[in-house]
Amino acid sequence: MDLDDILTLAETNQPSPLELARARRVARKAQGEYDLSVAEGYEIIVDADLVDPLTAVVDEATRVARAAQLAKLGTITWTTGGGKSDGFGRLIWSDEMAMIFGHAPGTLRLTPERLANLVHPADVETVRKVVRTAWDRRRPEEVTFRVIQPGGTVRHVHCHIEILTTDGTPSGIIATGADATALELAWQERRRLATRSKMLCADLAALDLVTGLPTRSYLTDEVDRARRTTGGALIVVATEPTTRPPDALTDENHDDLTAEIAQHLRTIVGDEVTCGLVGPGLWGVLLAPAEGHTEAPEALAARIVDTFRRHLFSVQHKTLRLNTSAGLVLFGSGVSATGFDLLVDGEHAARDARSDGVPTTVLSEPVATRDRIDRCRSQVRQAVSANRFALYAQPIVDLRLNEVTRHEILLRVRSDTGQSVAPWAFLDMAERVGEILTVDKWVIDHALELIGRGAQTSHYQVNISGKSLADPGLLTYVTEAIRRHGVKPECLTFEITETTLIENRNEALAFATGIREIGCHLALDDFGTGYGALAHLKYLPVDLVKIDGVFIVDLCRSPADQAVVSKLVELCHTLGIRVAAEYVQDEETLEFLKRCGVDFAQGYKTGRPEPIAVSPEKPVRTIELELRLPPQQTAMG
Repeated sequence: MDLDDILTLAETNQPSPLELARARRVARKAQGEYDLSVAEGYEIIVDADLVDPLTAVVDEATRVARAAQLAKLGTITWTTGGGKSDGFGRLIWSDEMAMIFGHAPGTLRLTPERLANLVHPADVETVRKVVRTAWDRRRPEEVTFRVIQPGGTVRHVHCHIEILTTDGTPSGIIATGADATALELAWQERRRLATRSKMLCADLAALDLVTGLPTRSYLTDEVDRARRTTGGALIVVATEPTTRPPDALTDENHDDLTAEIAQHLRTIVGDEVTCGLVGPGLWGVLLAPAEGHTEAPEALAARIVDTFRRHLFSVQHKTLRLNTSAGLVLFGSGVSATGFDLLVDGEHAARDARSDGVPTTVLSEPVATRDRIDRCRSQVRQAVSANRFALYAQPIVDLRLNEVTRHEILLRVRSDTGQSVAPWAFLDMAERVGEILTVDKWVIDHALELIGRGAQTSHYQVNISGKSLADPGLLTYVTEAIRRHGVKPECLTFEITETTLIENRNEALAFATGIREIGCHLALDDFGTGYGALAHLKYLPVDLVKIDGVFIVDLCRSPADQAVVSKLVELCHTLGIRVAAEYVQDEETLEFLKRCGVDFAQGYKTGRPEPIAVSPEKPVRTIELELRLPPQQTAMG
């Protein structure tokens, strides 16, 4: 039975003689109590109707109030003044409605102002608008609003608003309501869960975009989990073309070859085995006892190497063989070596197998910590001293001008065959063993040398790892390099990468302040993923931020990424900071970035990286030099 049924029942059902007698007795008792109260000087402020509603024709408001009382609902009745001195007519509420608003029955005399004060300030205008609409259109309306009880508690009230009429003319309003707090909160939670489900995205950083296999960081975490629980075996497979690929190979050719290698590895080990891309030409395979592998790790490593060596891969309609070796590391549960340590041991074992001319090198336990660190540091220092690096330039578009106005210089590491590959695995190792400053200084010196030999027609950005900022001598080194190579300070912007690795906030601030004092600018890379990125905007004098590519690669298909990017742009522009977006892959993404107000765009859509050569005859207008760990990697760079 709903409210309309109750109203119909109240109109048609005639009381019995017994009910009439009971009503008269109640009326006489109420009249007696009323007369006594008045005689004793009490002020009666409750709604008291002394006319027996069962012995007279009742009006619409009385019928609604009676039906609401039967349904345990509250009512507020507001009738026009009809010439009364108070100016607003008659405004009353039932005992049930008073309790919904948090007041004991009979303790508050209502006025329009008092009633408005009881409603939450943010909802007052909404309630007034609904009431005005119901009055103007002479039809029922519904509204849910919040009330503030005397103790400060907030409750949600849902009201059904009806217009009272007298002789066809609107004469008042009656609102029938109930405490809808529980229903409202349940609805809000359902809406929140639906929004969260819509916004929740897959972890794009967990899978390599080219191969579809887990990335180095994901596999490292999985190895960490295995060594804390069951122990297991880690196989690192090193693949490299037996001959140097033609220089005519494009990035797409390298990506196709990488994807083919990944698919071949997955076919060999099976879908149930965890494997992933751990470096350019390096593949990791994790075997844990809990997964129930029947094949011994040594046998699987040998089978992978043999199958890869015999397989003919295709690139540019030509066949290609891979020189393949593997390193196998056995580890028990609870070993002190981390997942990263075990991965490094496997990489070194694979290189040892290649240099020794054997298919596989097996380590029965992890390498001693000191030996591992020494070997990693030696590897980094040898690469720096032998200049086994190359610089590539990738164009960046100024979205306000719709033209290329600057370039980012990407670091590449030369392999044993002389091929330039992406540096992310190498830099990961350098960061962890404390040798990234050595690499940073190489990049600073060679980058500023190239800039000094160019026309310096615009400004150039040189990136420095956040971990290097802890070195108190870095500012002096940079200042001396600027002077030595004749670079104009006002043409330089230093971009801090890997901001999560900033070890010393004071040193970072000193470097940033010093760089600004000599006339250079400051930028932050990979913005939005570092734990302290927002805090850095408060105290570092930043001029530019680059939104991390993980928010850009799937931008047009991800409402969550769109929300993050638009708000980050709004935040940065409010703080007077310009914004760049990386990993722009298509025109649709480019148009969205323009609508958001992003200042610069970079990615395969704007141009792929190319080997850089600076000459006075053909100067580069703007160059951005960056050393960083990109979130998406490919094995061939």
